[in-house]
Amino acid sequence: MLVATMRNHLVELVLLLLPVAITTAVAAVAAAAASKPNGNINLNSTLTAQENSSYWLSPSGDFAFGFIPLPSNPFLFLLAVYYANLSSSPTIIWIPFRNQTFSLNSSVVLTADGQLSLRDPSGAEVWNPSVQNAAYAAMLDSGNFVLASSDGTYLWESFSSPVDTILPTQSLLPDSKLIAKLADDDFNEGRFEIIMQGDGGLYFYSIAVPTGFLYSQYWDTNTNISNSRLFFNSTGRIDVVSATGEVISTLTTAVTKSTADFYHRGTIDPDGVFRHYVHQKPSTDGTAGEWKVMDFKPADICRALMTNVGSGVCGFNSYCGYDYSGMVACQCPEGYSWVDPKRTYKGCKPDFAMPSCNDGAQNVGFKMVAVSNLDFPLDDYDQFNPMNEDDCAQLCLNDCFCVASISDGVGNCWKKKFPLSNGVKGAYVRRTAFLKVGKNDTLPSYPPTAS
Repeated sequence: MLVATMRNHLVELVLLLLPVAITTAVAAVAAAAASKPNGNINLNSTLTAQENSSYWLSPSGDFAFGFIPLPSNPFLFLLAVYYANLSSSPTIIWIPFRNQTFSLNSSVVLTADGQLSLRDPSGAEVWNPSVQNAAYAAMLDSGNFVLASSDGTYLWESFSSPVDTILPTQSLLPDSKLIAKLADDDFNEGRFEIIMQGDGGLYFYSIAVPTGFLYSQYWDTNTNISNSRLFFNSTGRIDVVSATGEVISTLTTAVTKSTADFYHRGTIDPDGVFRHYVHQKPSTDGTAGEWKVMDFKPADICRALMTNVGSGVCGFNSYCGYDYSGMVACQCPEGYSWVDPKRTYKGCKPDFAMPSCNDGAQNVGFKMVAVSNLDFPLDDYDQFNPMNEDDCAQLCLNDCFCVASISDGVGNCWKKKFPLSNGVKGAYVRRTAFLKVGKNDTLPSYPPTAS
């Protein structure tokens, strides 16, 4: 009886103390959470490049900072800010290095003295944003990765050094630029860039790889108010705004897609087009989505970009057109094939031995092929008028220097040199190209009665 009574008292005591214990535990968790507001990353935190790499998430889980493997090689990594919860392959927003990948067991460390240090597997530092005494780091829900002081002031932020993409609330400041990737799976600096110049103009340029030499400007906002910036506002519009916040020019608008329900990004793509993309945010019912283009500049890059130096939109000896979805699709002309089908920016090579001027009969072994609505502007080395199409083709066939001739059908004929550049094809091109190809090519020769 005594034992039973004592047992009952003990149960009552436990039940009495249990709420106190739970309350104390909850308070302890809350205190711990309060010491790490908004998912801030504490000093002495480390990420390592491994098969299942760790990462630092933004509070919402929308964005991550960490190592991700290359699609082409799972043992090489990029340190990146990327969208964290899309079912498709990661969409990268920012990387510190355009021309360098990292091997297994590379690491990034937020050191005890508040420095962000990227290290190779041996521990040697390869990058540091030169900030000391940061109190914490944070991956923000805006997609901005920051190093901050104890009072919350940003000492460094990824938004201040964009790569090829800007996000809502981000600006491209005067004398800053976006540089396209070389290809969708090649993050090296590519062939196109956008510059927000100090004079207030936003300019698009084709550039030389790998030096970045500026070839030709192919689009601009025609604005000239000093110290303007490109601003991606929270409603989904991308504007050029003055130093006082006045909207001077609207680059793209996607206000029908709320930033509360859709991810937005503005990216200068490898084909030189700046596109405003949206992607529905993941829903609780698991609805899948994909990136969709809402707006883009320039409206027709195949016609907008013509350069005296460089290959144009597409690689040498190829031409610019569009696929069914309106995306740029470069193609090789008849008698040519890709130098590298996976790297079409390298252009096309002739599928025949080039003519030699040492041959007495310069047109032996070659024929001409007619292709409607195709032109290679700015490669002329000779022009004739008046001249009909048959003579225009024959003139090129008889010339060992000529690889193509162009007729406008009204008496003008131009000879083209190798390599061909600025190629463009479409119904609006009211010209016919006569391409010199090998005589054994199965393509029908021009004129059709020629032997």
